[in-house]
Amino acid sequence: MAVVVTEQSIAEWAPNEKVLLDAKALLRRGALRKLARSDDGTLAFGHCEGSGSTPYAVSMDLATGADKPTVRCSCPSRLFPCKHGLALLLAFAQKGALFPVEEPPKDLLQKREKQAQKAAEKKPAPAAAAAPRSVNKTALAKKAKEQSDALDTLETFLVDLASGGLGGLSGKSIEAIEHQAKRMADADMKRTSAVLTRLAAYVSGEWLGDEDDDEAPGVREVARGLGEAQEARIAFTLTQLYTTVRRGKKALEGKFVEEGTTRSEADAQLESILGKAWRLPELREAGYWVKNRRYLELAHERSDDEITQFATAIGFLLDLDDGSVVCEVTSLPFHTLPFTKLRASRMGTLEIAEAALYPGDVENRRVRWDEKVEGACRERPRERADYEAVHRHGKPLDPVIRAMRNQLKNPLHPLDAVFLVAAKRFGDVGGELVLEDEAGVRLVLRNMNDGRLPSTDALRHAAAAFGPGTLAVRLHYDLLSRAIYGDPLALFVGDEHLRLRA
Repeated sequence: MAVVVTEQSIAEWAPNEKVLLDAKALLRRGALRKLARSDDGTLAFGHCEGSGSTPYAVSMDLATGADKPTVRCSCPSRLFPCKHGLALLLAFAQKGALFPVEEPPKDLLQKREKQAQKAAEKKPAPAAAAAPRSVNKTALAKKAKEQSDALDTLETFLVDLASGGLGGLSGKSIEAIEHQAKRMADADMKRTSAVLTRLAAYVSGEWLGDEDDDEAPGVREVARGLGEAQEARIAFTLTQLYTTVRRGKKALEGKFVEEGTTRSEADAQLESILGKAWRLPELREAGYWVKNRRYLELAHERSDDEITQFATAIGFLLDLDDGSVVCEVTSLPFHTLPFTKLRASRMGTLEIAEAALYPGDVENRRVRWDEKVEGACRERPRERADYEAVHRHGKPLDPVIRAMRNQLKNPLHPLDAVFLVAAKRFGDVGGELVLEDEAGVRLVLRNMNDGRLPSTDALRHAAAAFGPGTLAVRLHYDLLSRAIYGDPLALFVGDEHLRLRA
């Protein structure tokens, strides 16, 4: 079956954004020459002007059995696809039907045959695919012992750290925190390791850029004069770590469900605390599986975490049938970004045949499907009925705030969640933007203090031009004021989807 090429899919296949921009520039300046296609439209080929003395030979094959086009170019670039190949893909997506039909070069046909043969050989036999995975009980027991010892060490460390108080923090404290972070990473407890790394940054002030360039290399000291916000972050992080120790031990002993924790939350703790990497078949077997879902992306955003050195893209998707808001997550370490890219925004309506819905008693559970499975995900243009469903699922503020407070009861849960709220009007009260629903309940809207664009200003302009509507809003808990605020992400008015954050 031939791969379908769209501008959206091309953006996802591009190795990074710069290559895509370069490809568009090549297309605009007419660098492609002698473009042609096969009679069935599955092969396209031609030449592209580049930095070499002669044009590069470039081709695109949609029927090799792979899950994306096979793009070839004679240029020396190590990126795949290169900008010349992406330019051909863009040209084909826009005007492929107008390419003149020619007999494809014999070498392309021979390469297609070889690649299709390799793709067929890689497909697992049905019996092999269904065979259960063997479990190495000895390795599991060894890992559990290592994690139990790591939690015991962390507990002792936290008691010593807390007994000294904030005034007792020093450069040695930072070194000790970093040592604990490494200890957790060695025990495959990566989330706990990341929390400790963040704690070290809070103590040193690095998250605020509070570094003294005159200090000797490798020397780190406690930030001068811990502010209230910094103290609040440190205190909450210590609470998270203490909860990690307590719940981690219960998880290793299998006592979660006995003490009233739901099975879904217990399984989520296995992932977040003990570093369990869920595979799709495991999630299916455990019942964390959904079928025939329709999703519409409310908002999409990228964040760069300088502390953990990871870039993350999150798409918040509305289930058009049950009204829940789930998230599609892509996370990559900084050093891989020149060679690959994060998930792009979803502009259409997604029709998902089946997918994993990760465990956890949180508002925005993670959804994931296997894109390599044919028919697992189909993206179609949005329809009026899709927008009608968005407005139908908009909720009043009262149940939304209650749901947020319920999530905050667990220190290991995120301090924010995205909801869809039916807004009656927006207005300024005391210099702050406020949302009011039909029942007169109000929510103060503020931008999260993390360097993102001021979405409240964008909402003011959008509401003035289009009026109130259904708002996709992130509720977030402010540690210092101990209050919940709203961070607007997108406004839906009729069939308009106004994204408030780039």
